[in-house]
Amino acid sequence: MKMFSDPPGAHFRIRNAQTGTYIHATLFRIREFRDRLDALAYIKRRGLNQDIYYVEVVR
Repeated sequence: MKMFSDPPGAHFRIRNAQTGTYIHATLFRIREFRDRLDALAYIKRRGLNQDIYYVEVVR
């Protein structure tokens, strides 16, 4: 299991490595997660390809 040292108060986004686009909550709002594990769970729950989609730290 990987250990991450994320900054306190960080937010996370899911990004497509091939196109550079983000997963959106609405047409104009990028979906953000408060926890890296929540973002990873979203990727698994939606069946997204883990070789293409990855979690990125925003703040």
